[in-house]
Amino acid sequence: MKDQQFILVDYLVKHFSGTLSQTDIQSLQKIFKDDPSLRDQWEKYTSQGLKSSDAQFWSSLDLDRARTNILNYPTAKPIIQATGNARIRNLKILVGLAASLLVIIGAALFLNTVHRDKQIVADQVYNYKNDVLPGGQKATLTLSNGKTVELSQQQATLNEQHGEQLQISNGQLQYKTNSSQAELANLKNTLTVPAAGFYRMVLPDGTRVWVNSASELSYPLAFGKSIRKVELRGEAYFEVAHEKNRPFIVSTAHGDIKVLGTAFNLRAYSNASSNVTLINGSIQLTNTNKTTKQVIPGQKVEFNGSDMRVSQANVEKEIAWQQGYFYFEHDKIQNIMDQLARWYAIDVIYQGPISKKTFGGSISRDVSLAEALELIKRGAGVEFVIDRKTVTVKNKH
Repeated sequence: MKDQQFILVDYLVKHFSGTLSQTDIQSLQKIFKDDPSLRDQWEKYTSQGLKSSDAQFWSSLDLDRARTNILNYPTAKPIIQATGNARIRNLKILVGLAASLLVIIGAALFLNTVHRDKQIVADQVYNYKNDVLPGGQKATLTLSNGKTVELSQQQATLNEQHGEQLQISNGQLQYKTNSSQAELANLKNTLTVPAAGFYRMVLPDGTRVWVNSASELSYPLAFGKSIRKVELRGEAYFEVAHEKNRPFIVSTAHGDIKVLGTAFNLRAYSNASSNVTLINGSIQLTNTNKTTKQVIPGQKVEFNGSDMRVSQANVEKEIAWQQGYFYFEHDKIQNIMDQLARWYAIDVIYQGPISKKTFGGSISRDVSLAEALELIKRGAGVEFVIDRKTVTVKNKH
């Protein structure tokens, strides 16, 4: 009989190739019950995020050949440990084989993750080591039962609890809820947009939201009778459906935005102060110190837990991302690279003193990273090196 660790390898390949059956799942549960440590191994590998779209890669992984090669390899023969008990010797070989196959799975997992990054392409124009393609429309939706669903531009219908339907059409997520069911107000969904992504959606009340890269929006399946409240980490543009007697509240780490019906852009990444720019209508901002400020159209407010700073906004700049381009105006290189890092999912390294020069201009978010960097370096006094998804920034002189 195979060692259970050995069997686990076969189930891992079935999982990654999308062929794991309900019977297999039941067998796995029995294995985990007999040996809880194997559940930890299972979660270690399956938590890496590979999906059934990798079926071709995993189906082509020849485990039978791998077993043969390992068994024929000198270190796998019975000289591992001298003993008169052949059964123990064979078991040691089998356990070693299973462990070796898990190493193969781990290596394949790593190599496939590296090679399947379709954002990395050859640079045909600017002589960088490689180029990186721009982000696109993608997100992950966490349903009220904890299940996660990958979202794209393809049309689909998802089912929530109580028969609520979530529809994806033209790259936009839309809710069709039965607001008479009060229990829906206690069920939450979370839209998570990764780096190199953005997504559009319509909330249950008809409010339209554009969610930017590296952002997360949480909200109930149906809003309560007195308020409509959502939580944001990151950046989003809101067009709030007007309801006179039911204000709309966006909660962030640095404070809350309260509106009735209006359009505004809110940036609330956790590594910096938040800011909100009002496009039209009116909003009331309350930071975590309970300081309140009324904002009028065209104003921008930077805020954190203890302070609020009001200024006249360049509205075009603040909502440029939602319109499909970057807009820079006397921006330092760190601020520019922060935006690029989120959109192209890159890491940024600064070599030597950081340039104090500023840059102004606009760049389409549809261009590749190499083209964006070439446009920036002409005016910002810096040079760039792209090495896979790491960009090094250094002064020209």
